[in-house]
Amino acid sequence: MPAMSARLVLLAPLCLSLLAACRSDEAARAPEPTSDNHLTVDQIRDLIAQGALKPVEGVDDSHLFADPAPNTGGDAFAAAEESARAQQAPGPPAPPKDGEPAPAGEPAPTHPGTQPNPPQPLPRPLAQPTENPYLVFGKRIVVYANGLIMKPFPLRIGTGKKLMELMESYGNFPLYKDGLQAPDQVRLQLLGEWDQEQFADLRAPVPDDQKTFKVADWLVVTSGFDRLREVEDFINVFAAGVPQIEIEAKIVEVTTTDSLDLGVRAVDSATPIFGFPDHTFVQSLTYNLPNSAGVVNSLLSLSAVQDGVAFNAILQALQSYENVSIISRPKIAVREGGTAKILNTVKLPSYSVSQIQAGGQAAAQLYYEEVGIKLFVVPRVVGTQTVALNIDIESSAQTGTAATFTLGTNQVVTNPIVSKRAAQTVVYLEPGQAVILGGLVSERTVDTENRVPILGAIPVLGYLFKSTQKRKEQANVLFFIRPRILTGSDLNREF
Repeated sequence: MPAMSARLVLLAPLCLSLLAACRSDEAARAPEPTSDNHLTVDQIRDLIAQGALKPVEGVDDSHLFADPAPNTGGDAFAAAEESARAQQAPGPPAPPKDGEPAPAGEPAPTHPGTQPNPPQPLPRPLAQPTENPYLVFGKRIVVYANGLIMKPFPLRIGTGKKLMELMESYGNFPLYKDGLQAPDQVRLQLLGEWDQEQFADLRAPVPDDQKTFKVADWLVVTSGFDRLREVEDFINVFAAGVPQIEIEAKIVEVTTTDSLDLGVRAVDSATPIFGFPDHTFVQSLTYNLPNSAGVVNSLLSLSAVQDGVAFNAILQALQSYENVSIISRPKIAVREGGTAKILNTVKLPSYSVSQIQAGGQAAAQLYYEEVGIKLFVVPRVVGTQTVALNIDIESSAQTGTAATFTLGTNQVVTNPIVSKRAAQTVVYLEPGQAVILGGLVSERTVDTENRVPILGAIPVLGYLFKSTQKRKEQANVLFFIRPRILTGSDLNREF
């Protein structure tokens, strides 16, 4: 017995060491838990199945291992408002419901040795504008309590529908369909021919009925602050951002007149030009053919007596030269595709004969014809800097009169003779270039001669028996046109 007990005492430490070695070997075969940041859901499940991890009592961890629920949609805008109110409410936050993430700012409950539950994304709350919407979009807006902003955009008649179709096709905006509108959605409403005005003739003795004129279409846009700013930029590019072109014209009219006026007249009414001796068949010969200038511009006073024939006459001669230059520099701004009109005209009365009766009476109607300079320009922007100009110019002037009809026996009604010169062209100009339109030259020569029959046809000596006037007129009109695309810096220039 003593020997047996001694053997058991020696074997006990050996058994304990073998048992410890078996346990260490089993622990070595078991999977070692890695860092919390590197555990996956499958590894956590294996650890729980092996008994290495146990769930904490009183905590529902089913959401850690349940499959993610599909997105069932819902009203994102209402959820965002409810979440915002919950975050701003005083007091402790309410506990999350089953299947919902923990409130923002608090860590989600986790088990020892597991990674924290990542927060689920919340619906985007309604963005509160950091700027005053009335300073950004103007005073003609409506700001709703939920943050949506409505703004009307006036457009030219007929362009509202086209712009709305362009926004739906190329605007890349989420358009509102039905239900509750989200701040990212854009609601479009077209009010065709909405803006109208009534006008009446205030100068009439009795004002007539008012007339209604259609002014503009209205496109009403409702959206959030950021999205409405994008829509406004889109509309400014295609509707409000039409280039404006300044047309600077220089019109030069040069008229030259060269005239030579010759005449002869008696010294006075009591002294004939030719006086013959007494007892002759011809006692005297006198006539009066002065020039158009009058007595002041008399050249010579001649007096001679030859064989009893006395000659007393005043010779008149006048030569004049006129050079008139008229320069006008009108300037006008017009939008691309519009018509710029510059007129410098006068109205001449004329008659239009509609019927001539058997007794010689005529039925005529009075009208006025514009005479002067007319300039019409339609600019278009090609590319970024080139300007295409469609130019139509006209220069007219009165060159004489013509008898149209007579009233009674002594009244003759005349109409002015008007000559017109016109040119039409299309040119492309770069910045700083100008186009010069010339060649509108008119020349008029008038020869007027009054003479005594037979005697006035005598060579050289015939100038004593006639008056002549030669007048030569030449008019030249030059147009200098220079366009310039207006930019934002032009608004800051001094007036």
